[in-house]
Amino acid sequence: MKKIFLAILVFSFVQCSLSAQDPGQLISEKAVAFDDRSELASLLEHISGERLVLMGEASHGTSEFYTKRAFMSKHLVSEHGFNFIAVEGDWSSFSRLNEYVKHKEHGPQTLDDAMAAIDRWPLWMWRNQEFKALVAWLRDFNEDLDPADRVGLYGIDVYDNYSSMEDVAAWISSIDSEQGDRADRLYSCMSRHPEPSGYVQMVARTGQDCSEDIEEVLGIVRSLKDHPDASKWEFFKAEHGAKVAINAELHYRANLQQGPQSWNYRASHFYLTAERLLEYYSENSRGIIWAHNTHIGDARATDMGQVGMQNIGQLSRDALGRENTFAIGFGTYTGEVLAGREWEGAMRSMNTPEAQDGSWEHLLMQTGLDKLYLYFGDEELASGLTERFPHRAIGVTYNPANESNNYVPSVLPDRYNAFIFIHTTNTLDPLD
Repeated sequence: MKKIFLAILVFSFVQCSLSAQDPGQLISEKAVAFDDRSELASLLEHISGERLVLMGEASHGTSEFYTKRAFMSKHLVSEHGFNFIAVEGDWSSFSRLNEYVKHKEHGPQTLDDAMAAIDRWPLWMWRNQEFKALVAWLRDFNEDLDPADRVGLYGIDVYDNYSSMEDVAAWISSIDSEQGDRADRLYSCMSRHPEPSGYVQMVARTGQDCSEDIEEVLGIVRSLKDHPDASKWEFFKAEHGAKVAINAELHYRANLQQGPQSWNYRASHFYLTAERLLEYYSENSRGIIWAHNTHIGDARATDMGQVGMQNIGQLSRDALGRENTFAIGFGTYTGEVLAGREWEGAMRSMNTPEAQDGSWEHLLMQTGLDKLYLYFGDEELASGLTERFPHRAIGVTYNPANESNNYVPSVLPDRYNAFIFIHTTNTLDPLD
């Protein structure tokens, strides 16, 4: 009995020691260093049967985040049979890119023409050499595949809904001109306002909105599903474009309310797009999502969740199950980044200040490794990182002088399945 008692004491002491281990020491022990991005293939070995792999970024203007995601996406596509890549971009413009990479007869026929479809600010976010190289690779990869097996490229955002409305009305007109004219009239309720802000002001002033008109167009699209001239892709593109119009209107109009509703309408559309793409391909299809860390990391592990904000990381886990999703966060300690000073402002190269003391990025810097990744499926690592650390997030607008406002308190193992850290990062190489 005495021996058993002593054994229990020893076991308890070991457990307490492990749980009390310094986070920095634990991270240093568990960090996997890498030099070349090809060495990230070992991280991807932890991905087995997941339906969605979500790849983040700490900013929209950092080259290394794009090149590392591109390598991992190529590996998942070529080695594990993933069916599509969907990014935080516009449905309308990325539909053109999809038609290019899938060798669609009526799509763009040159890489430059395909990239020209991206024409909305911030141009650097997708019109850059890093992303252009991935688009070219996808087209080459698809060339010898059966059309039904070709890998797609899509946009999951609600922005540029005006272009989506134009595309939807044009498709309806190509099949039924009378119904196309009707769709134009219905969409004009919103499209007569050149900017979404003008529409929101009209709603605030009159109390009237265009939601019923916009939803009616979706009904028109669906009534044409079995028309002999309605191909599978063209119908899907139009139907989803009509959903973009519906959810964009909700997103913009919700700005008149206090609370998380506007953010959540956009987040819900992100997941809706991923869900519909999984259904579009097949019952066992698999997809890759590129979006900011604030979207792909589970919101419940941050202060976002405390104010009712959701994101695609949370919604994917809820709908598909944690075992069917894998989220990879990204971060950097210092370097340079592309961003604007204000919305629709000029593109600038800005210094990324050294991460603040006590932050997640500062903790990772202390490992002394230039590049590393952590896999939070390691139970010892996850159980030792239950503290909330400030975690940097840089958007398309940024002012390094206000750096202290750019941190999201996060329980990292609850937010992501894995994390990639690069000490010093550089700007994207923009096409414009």
